[in-house]
Formats: sequence, C-alpha cells, structure tokens
Amino acid sequence: MKSVFESKKVNTLISPLKPVSQQIGMMFPELGWDLKRAGYKIDAISYLSIAMFIAMMVFIISAILLVAPLVIRGGIDLFIGILGSGVLGVLSFGYIMLIPRLKIVRTERQIDKHLEYMLKDMQIQLTAGIPLFDTFVNIANGDYGECSTICGKIVREVQSGKSIINVLDEFGLLSSSEYLRRVFWQIVNALKTGSNVTIALKAISNEIRAEKENKIRSYGQELGLWSLVYMIFVIVFPSMGATLLLILSSFMGGSLIQEFHFWIILLGVIFFQFIFISIIRNKRPDVG
Repeated sequence: MKSVFESKKVNTLISPLKPVSQQIGMMFPELGWDLKRAGYKIDAISYLSIAMFIAMMVFIISAILLVAPLVIRGGIDLFIGILGSGVLGVLSFGYIMLIPRLKIVRTERQIDKHLEYMLKDMQIQLTAGIPLFDTFVNIANGDYGECSTICGKIVREVQSGKSIINVLDEFGLLSSSEYLRRVFWQIVNALKTGSNVTIALKAISNEIRAEKENKIRSYGQELGLWSLVYMIFVIVFPSMGATLLLILSSFMGGSLIQEFHFWIILLGVIFFQFIFISIIRNKRPDVG
C-alpha cells in the first residue's frame, strides 16, 4: 500500500515548490538515504516539497481559523498571531522531516526484537541440511514480525530472477538494523567463500543476547535513580510545599493559600506522573 507521500496527486500538487526544494536540499544531505532505508519510494526533492507544502497549509489554516478570530476580537496582537502561526508551520515541517528517521528507528526495534529467535531457527534449519533459499521461505512464513516481512521480500526478489547474493547485499545495505545488516553480509560472504554460514549466525546471535543482557542490567541500574526522582517530585515536594504554604498562611491570617492552590499542586503531580511514565516506558529495553 502506497503512502500519502507517494501519491501522484500529491506530487502534482507540490510540483511548483520543487525549484525551491532544490535550492534548500543541500541542507538535508542524508534525506535521500533516510527515505530509502525507511522504504519510501520517493526522491528527496519531492519529499522536501511535500514538507514545505504541509507547513504552508498549517500556517494558512491556523492563521484563518485560530489567529484571525482572536485578532478581530482584540484578544491578541496581529504580529503575535502571525508569529504563532509561523511557529506551528515550522513545527509541522520539522515533524514531517523527522518521519523517515522515526520509521527507521521503529523498524530497527521491531527487527531486533525477533532477530535472535530468527537466527536460532535459521541455524537449526541450515544444520539440518535445508537449503538457504528454503530457509528464507520458512522464515517468511513464520511468526518473526518484521524479520518475516523482510525475508518475504527477499524470497519474492529471488523468485523474480535476481541472484540471492545480490538481493541479500542490497537488503543488507538498506536494513534499519545493524545486526540484520551484519547477518545478510555474513551470509553473502559465506556464499562467496564457501564457508559455514551457521558459525557466523551463531556468533551474531550470541552477541545480540549479550547486548540484551547489558541493556537489562543498565535499565535496572537506572531505575534506582528514577525512583529517587519520582519520590522527590511526587511525594516530597508536593507534601512539603503544601505544608509550607499552610504554615505561611497561618502567619498571614489564612489569606495566602486558597483552594485552587491545592488543585494546581494536584494537577502538577498528575502531569509529572504522565511524563515520568512515558520516560520509563521509552527507556525500557525491548528485548522480546
């Protein structure tokens, strides 16, 4: 299924922006390579034009729907309103430019999550005498997530008449995962030299296992520090702050602290807990 970036209608719409994109394309030298690794079949100039077009639309729509009514009512100054719309446009442009890199990182995590189990399966099959191509067919039909998807693409490329060495070399070059790249290139090297593939696969599998154990160990050590941060900002600061406000309010006749101050503290604690949970969830190693 094609993405919106590969639509012919979209490319026709952004064609007037391509001359400008060619001028500023030098500022993003790795964009073309990131697009290939992310699996987008679109050149860097067209993608940059789409990002500029979306940023312009966000600027215009926000200026018309959000800023204009506030300016007419006198709620904000015209310059501040235009500046706010411009900031929204720049943020949307930055987000669109980050999409390929984010997709690469997400795909890398999905590959590395199942790669160790896929390698063990390949070792067993190759040791049992199953041909390499049939091994890729079995992996493609297996339940190894993104690894099975990539192996399915390799099978289709080989069935179309391409050499398995060239296909593995190409997929290794474009792979989001460093380990999967090494797996493919080790297989290519073994096929060219006639050496044993299973030995190389076993070494990479052991290395992946060791790195996962190191990640788990580092994550466990970090949790101690994050627990201390949580206690300080969720337990110590709110309780001591509320107590201090009550004491100061008693000296000043009870006028210093009102009910909404406690609501502010409660909302602050809830907001911090959401941020804290997000940080811990992102730092948790995805080891399968």
